[in-house]
Parts: sequence; structure tokens; C-alpha cells
Amino acid sequence: MSCICKRNINFYAQKNKLFKCRLCNLLKAVKRGIRREKQIFYCGNCEKYFSKPVKRINSGSRKIFLDHLEGISYRKLEKRCGINKKKLCKTVNELAENFKDNFDITKQFLNQLKYAGNLVLDGKYVPVKEIVSTDVLKIFGKIPKSKKRRKVVRGKILIWGADWPNHDIPNFEFGDSENGFVFNKYFYKLKSIGYPLISLTVDDEAEVIRAAKRHFPDCVIQLCVKHYLAKINKILSIRNIRIKINARENQIEKLFSGNESECIPATRFYSIKTAARLFNEISELRFKYELLLDFQEIIISILAADNYQIAVIRIESLEKYFWPKRFKMAFPKQHKNIVKKLMADFRESREYLLSYLEHPRLRIPNTTNLIEGYNSQLELRLSSIRGFESETTAKNYINAWIIKRRFSKFTDCKKHFKSLNGKSPIKCAGADISNVRNWIKLCQI
Repeated sequence: MSCICKRNINFYAQKNKLFKCRLCNLLKAVKRGIRREKQIFYCGNCEKYFSKPVKRINSGSRKIFLDHLEGISYRKLEKRCGINKKKLCKTVNELAENFKDNFDITKQFLNQLKYAGNLVLDGKYVPVKEIVSTDVLKIFGKIPKSKKRRKVVRGKILIWGADWPNHDIPNFEFGDSENGFVFNKYFYKLKSIGYPLISLTVDDEAEVIRAAKRHFPDCVIQLCVKHYLAKINKILSIRNIRIKINARENQIEKLFSGNESECIPATRFYSIKTAARLFNEISELRFKYELLLDFQEIIISILAADNYQIAVIRIESLEKYFWPKRFKMAFPKQHKNIVKKLMADFRESREYLLSYLEHPRLRIPNTTNLIEGYNSQLELRLSSIRGFESETTAKNYINAWIIKRRFSKFTDCKKHFKSLNGKSPIKCAGADISNVRNWIKLCQI
């Protein structure tokens, strides 16, 4: 009998049909049929049988699952299918629970995947409901809530990244916040599969940089230029001033638009008088906020330089000429303090802001627009979901959504990513999925 079992095990091993034994935890088990809706397994190592319940999925449940991942809410599905909303939610959660982990999918195609190593990383808030115990509230000196109000909505953070040239998502992590523990776990998994991390584009997060350098000491860090400029604009608080100046400049252009304009031409005297008034208003605004406006323009010119040498020359002029001379002028003290604070912050971040110019051959992306686009797509899907009941449910659902995104074809890629249209991210990364007719069946446990 043992000889027959060994032959079967060798036969299944050739077709990659071995399973992990629940008793000895070794990959030595093979299938032995289905009895009473349970899959029977036999382990060739410990020579014992064990079983798992079989979850059969019909085409209707699969279609409901796909429609919901596409963005159709439970309420619309209820009207379309005539099934109760709670039953629909239960069906989707059961299917999501039966999916493999996204990282296991990456390991399954690891020999075929050819990543460039330019990773774009970001975090996404996910609403999750949790029960706060009264003991925790007593520790912090807060009044414990009643049983009816003890359930509060708290959030989990999804940490995920995409390989820039092919837009594939090799891994993601779930955590309470964007802390070093979650980032360490994320980069440890990437290192375990040999991901060739060359560059990392992130927001201004020190914890990410420390974790990345711990596991990939040679990787180049690039801060998102778009986020950095947004932070400067928020501190300077001159966005409304820019809008006022641009509005007055547009009014001046309309006054002297010429014969091609559809409007009735104004008299020359009226045009000159109105233009003089608008010029005076623009001059007053520029004089009042001259230091802040000039500093913003210089920072933008540095970050948008054509090459690294030009950026260095502009930084030297900022440090040697602009700031020493302007600091001595009679500008408002409040404006000087703001620019002084931003100058110190720019000196600290300069090393990571110009990496894409310093290493042009690496083709480092200077923004996190790629992963922000994925964030917006996930936000559209979660907009009709007020919150997940548990962290496990949220993780299973997002895991299924990410796998679906990896096997879905691109349709609207533009500019130098036009070649990706008609292909899925995992295929763009090099995986051969030509024989995969049903990706849901492939990704099920």
C-alpha cells in the first residue's frame, strides 16, 4: 500500500499538486477525493488523513463578487439580483476570504517577473470598526462609554507600492499607522523574494526612509516633488494672492485682445484707465508679498530644472545672494520667519528632492502620482462602504481588490505608458498568463 502512495506522490509532484499537511506541516499531502462536501488529503510523511471543507462557487456568486469589486454598491446589486443586502455582503466576504494572499501570487510568478526596481510607495486610510474596551479607557483616565456607544470607527493604514515602469503591485501591508514596524515588515518581504529595489519615491516620511535603508542600503530615495510644493504653498499661504494676480492679468489681456475678440471693443481711454488701475493693484500685491512670492518661484525653478548642474547653480544663488540680501531688507518680520523656516527644511530635504536629476540613468519618478491614482481608484470603491466590521474582513477584501487590479487590463494609459494599454500589470511585469482563462480560480486557495 505504501508503494502505491509513493507512486501517487511522485506523480502529483511532477504536476505541482502537493499540499501542506495540517498534522506535520510538510508539503507531502495529496488529494484523495471528496466525501460529504469535504476534500480528503493523505500525507505521505505521517501517513495520516485529514480533510478540509470544500467551498463551491457558482457563476452567479462570482459575477456578484466581480460587480461589487468594479464599484457597484450592495444596494444596486440588491435591486438587480433580488437578493438581500446582508446575504450579498456575506457572499462577497466568503469569496474574498478564499483568495490567496497577494504576496503568494507574486511568489507564484516570481521566476517570470522582471521588476525594474523603481518603487512608488504610499499609505491609504481604510475605515475599520473596532470595539474599545473599558479597561483601556480607564488607563488613559477617560470616562468609559456605555455598551451602545462603545463601538467606534477607527482606521487602519494600507501600505502599498507599485513598480513604476509596469504599474504592478508586488506586496502590501496592513497596520494601525504609518510606523516603522509596518514599513520594516513590508521591505523585509520584498527583500525575501529578491526584489531589486533601485529607487524609492515616497512622501516626506522619515520612518519609510529608515526602513528602506535598513533592508536596501544602496537604494536611492526620492521625495515627491508635488507633495513638497504643496507643503510649501500651505505654509506660505499665498495661493489666494496668486489667484488675484492671475485674475487681474487676464483682465488686462481682455482689454487689449484686438479685432479677433467677440466682445464689443472698449474705448482707448477706458482701456488705458482700467489697465492702469489693474497694474497698480498687481504692483501692490507683489510688493506686499514680494519675499514669499519670489521664494516660491525660486524653489519651483530648482525642482523643475533641466539637469542637476542647473539645479545646483540655482541653489547656490539662493544661499549666497537671495537670502542674505533679502534678509537685510525691510520685509515684514513674519514673512522673514516663514522663509527662514522653509530654508532650513529645504536644506534637510535637498538630498532627497533632487535624486531624479542627480541619477538620470536610473529613470527615477519624482512624484507619487502612480500610487495616488491607485489610491483614488480604491477610494471610489470604498466610498459606498462606510466601514469594515473587522481588520480581517478589510484585509481580505482589499487583498481581493488588489489581485483583481493586477489581472485587469489597462485602458487609459497616456504619454510614455501608452504601450501598457491592453495588458494587465502582472503581464507587463513579465508574467505569462496566456493560459489563465479564469484568474479567480487561479487565485483561490
